[in-house]
Amino acid sequence: MSINEVILSASGACKLINSLHSYCFSSRQNKSQVCCLREQVEKKNGELKTLRQRVSRSDSQVRKLQEKLDELSRVSFPYLSSLLPFSREPPTMNPMVEPLSWMLGTWLSDPPGSGTFPTLQPFQYLEEVYISHVGQPVLNFSFNAFHPDTRKPMHRECGFIRLKPDTNKVTFVSAQNTGIVEVEEGKVNGQELSITSHSIARISFAKEPHVEQITRKFRLNSEGKLEQTVSMATITQPMTQHLHITYKKVTP
Repeated sequence: MSINEVILSASGACKLINSLHSYCFSSRQNKSQVCCLREQVEKKNGELKTLRQRVSRSDSQVRKLQEKLDELSRVSFPYLSSLLPFSREPPTMNPMVEPLSWMLGTWLSDPPGSGTFPTLQPFQYLEEVYISHVGQPVLNFSFNAFHPDTRKPMHRECGFIRLKPDTNKVTFVSAQNTGIVEVEEGKVNGQELSITSHSIARISFAKEPHVEQITRKFRLNSEGKLEQTVSMATITQPMTQHLHITYKKVTP
């Protein structure tokens, strides 16, 4: 009998007990019927006992598995940490990235961003931005854009932001799903970061016209929202604003 069947059968034990009580006080029921009901109740009690034993064994197995997971979490195997619950304390921020701490967090577009360029039709997009640190003198970032109606993935990029020691000079290193890898450099002043492409590399079959230069400006506005403005120049078009988007912070 399965556990579900036992549970269903056990749930009827109370009904049988009530029936037994009724039979015991009814002059129309004979002794053999009462004995039969008593036997059924005893059978149900036995099934309940078996069920409790099964549950107890399952609890024991769960505890043993948890002990093994705890033991594995203390061993530093490559990639193992991604399979286990994250329980460590957040790393302490490196003082080197303090000037960019206002960028940290998870940000969502609010409202949708807008894009335009002489060779493109105007468009809108949603975007999620995740900027974090792991205690190193560098910030990690990812930008993931989505179509506002279909939610299909669009532009995606990820990389790192570094500061030159004892200066406000910033380097922004980015790899994009369009086949472009770029290094941008600039300066952070208060809660504003302005950077311009220093070098751009691309795959051999990147879509034309090729991007020749990119500039970005990040700023934290008076409402506590993060703004990004991107301009670019291609081999056929001069430097022109391409993207503008505002994000609201959803997690620190």
